[in-house]
Amino acid sequence: MSAEEPLSHGQLFSWREIDRYPPGWGHEANLASTWDLRGLSEARVDQALEGLVRLHETLRTTYGTRDGVPFQRVHEEVRLPVERADRQVADPTEHERVKRERLTIPFPMTGDLNWRALLVTYKGAPMYLSLTFSHLIVDVWSIHHLQDQFKALVAGQGAAIETGFTPRELARRQHAESWRPRQAASERYWRDVLAGGLMDRLPTLPARAEKERLELTLTSRRLGGLAALAGQAHGVTPPAVIMAFVAAGLARHLDTDRVTMSLMSSNRFAQEDQHNIGTMNQLIPFVTAVDHGATLAEHIKRLHWASAKAYRHSCYDLDRVAETAALAGEDPGHDCWVNHLFRAWFNYVRVDRRPADPADQTPATLAWTPLAQSYGQAFRVRVEVDDGETRVLMLADPDVLPPEAMIDIMRTLALGLQLAVTDPQRVLKDLWNGQLRDLPEALFPREPPERAARAS
Repeated sequence: MSAEEPLSHGQLFSWREIDRYPPGWGHEANLASTWDLRGLSEARVDQALEGLVRLHETLRTTYGTRDGVPFQRVHEEVRLPVERADRQVADPTEHERVKRERLTIPFPMTGDLNWRALLVTYKGAPMYLSLTFSHLIVDVWSIHHLQDQFKALVAGQGAAIETGFTPRELARRQHAESWRPRQAASERYWRDVLAGGLMDRLPTLPARAEKERLELTLTSRRLGGLAALAGQAHGVTPPAVIMAFVAAGLARHLDTDRVTMSLMSSNRFAQEDQHNIGTMNQLIPFVTAVDHGATLAEHIKRLHWASAKAYRHSCYDLDRVAETAALAGEDPGHDCWVNHLFRAWFNYVRVDRRPADPADQTPATLAWTPLAQSYGQAFRVRVEVDDGETRVLMLADPDVLPPEAMIDIMRTLALGLQLAVTDPQRVLKDLWNGQLRDLPEALFPREPPERAARAS
């Protein structure tokens, strides 16, 4: 048997976002995780996986649509989507290759489970589990919790697992009368943002439309450590520090003193939501001034408090917000409110819990992606912190930000992080002072690439 229910706000946001991907890009909604199984029996692994599926209905959920409205269908029982392969694992990096390969396989949005796994054994002994999930059902936070709970189950400690609200329970709460004050507050916040003005210089695309994009990635082990130090020094978070300098660089190259940044929010600030397994991420925009005469410390704190206010209203019904925007006179000129309302966005993801080292001297790298995602917003930054390494991925429309502007924003970020720690009373405009442009190779390469490699 199965039960059909409306979507939670997080599910609806993911649905609307993924549904606007062009053909051939569905795999971009995928998330992956690899779990080390050495020392376990295959029976224990199977029991733990079955236990996870019993605990979490999101792993038993499929989606459907009726008259254009998506819904979730929760099944009481499902067949585990686990493939098996028994082989010798001679290459210690095989699991990374397998993860990359499996990430390229998209999930159908309707009619099937939105996760799959490959169990690799050698002579019957489990080696690793390669899992792929669609963002339709989980976010990175959920995957971390699922891995921790899997470990608890194989250790026989399943009784101690906290499960939180199910997506169905969240949907019921969010559609209940008691939620209306929060909904009204979010809609008031959105009206204020729309009145403040979105970034009209950034063009947006219809759903499933493609346009050339460039993607530049700065990789540094030292960068994340400096962001953590700066966050401690200024009483803010590392993501807020990084975002502050991304916003400064963007404002400079758009020749504006105000920017609209859209933040990816986990929507797990309340203690009661810490153990929810599902997709809860939503973007929330805020409009803020960028004063080139402010000190770096003042700029960081301004961006931090503007983003903190935005986070308070980051759980909302996207379809209702689109209606609010239309009533406010917004006209996207196309069919994609996701692209229109979130024109420049910032996301910070910690893949693991290993801290970054601000003293690490490993040289930084800067590289162009040969084939960038050719759809969506005109400007996007995603920060990934994994194994002590920070990767800043910047995607941009070259008609808005040419390659040299993207490189300059990356340099601004690296210099800003360094000065936020060593000289935070410098003013923002000093970031473009030629005398301060030299950076250690651990933060920025001496010879960055001058142009993007283009796909033929």
